[in-house]
Amino acid sequence: MTSSSSLTGRALVGETLLGNPPSRLPCGELGLDLTLVREAVGLPAGAAVPLDAERALVQRWHHDLVTVSFSHGWGAGEQPDEADARFRLSYWQRNSDLFVFALIDGPFSSLSKAWTWQDAVIRITRNDPEVKRVMADAVVEASEQLAVLAKAGADGIIIGEDIAFRRGPIIHPDHLRRLYFPYLTLLVVAAQDLGLPVVFHSDGNLWPIWEDLLRTGINGVQGLDPFSAMSLPLARSRSPESLCLWGNLDIGWLTREHDEAEVMRQLEDIVGPLRGTPTIFGTSSGLAPGLPLTMLDTLYRTVARFPWKKTQFSRIESAGTGL
Repeated sequence: MTSSSSLTGRALVGETLLGNPPSRLPCGELGLDLTLVREAVGLPAGAAVPLDAERALVQRWHHDLVTVSFSHGWGAGEQPDEADARFRLSYWQRNSDLFVFALIDGPFSSLSKAWTWQDAVIRITRNDPEVKRVMADAVVEASEQLAVLAKAGADGIIIGEDIAFRRGPIIHPDHLRRLYFPYLTLLVVAAQDLGLPVVFHSDGNLWPIWEDLLRTGINGVQGLDPFSAMSLPLARSRSPESLCLWGNLDIGWLTREHDEAEVMRQLEDIVGPLRGTPTIFGTSSGLAPGLPLTMLDTLYRTVARFPWKKTQFSRIESAGTGL
């Protein structure tokens, strides 16, 4: 039997999303900013970034997964070209052994694009009957999109939303339970019926709706913003052991140089308590431009040798602290 330590990134992340504890710590990011990629591989500002250059950087950092975005969020001035994104899916599937995520809108993001963010919030709060119609249409369209993405090479799906601030959800949980979570559940089921595991991403404090989120049947959660009272140990203590948790280093910590010993201590604090459970390491929000490359090299080099073998003392002993 092949141990998970010798598996490809695609196989290792796939097993982790199924709820199996990996014997080494998988690693990957929600996104890589192209400005950062250009700097890393020596391309001039504004130059086109070949996918081979992105692949070289991902290999340099020992990542096990890659994310192809089909949406930049409801507030972005420019959205990804659908055909180009599908090409990227196929490229990563053919030319790497990484697990390939496709990032798509969730029902609330679709609602915000159909109207505006403010209108979406107001209409949900007022129980506007149009909310159900628009969300139902969005789920149907997304389900059709999922079939295309699976055929193009997606191994899994990230549902990207912005439904929380630092203190909690942007909409009262009761309204979300009535008008949001039923449609999120349908979208999760549609993806899983195609064999695509689902990871949910949102910034902000998700604790008031954590149980609702888990009941949708998602395979994992990405983000867990540390500045919104979220932590991996606390999330693990409040979740089934089969749920994959992915995060949650704040990129602000990476703006200053730290040596390998400091990185190792930081990793021990963030993910050490989760040994023996399905976990993926990454930042809470993806990599932004301006981060020092030497620091990123140190980070991922240290992650690659971070001890991940579970011992009898590796259970989560401090998860009861927090909220």
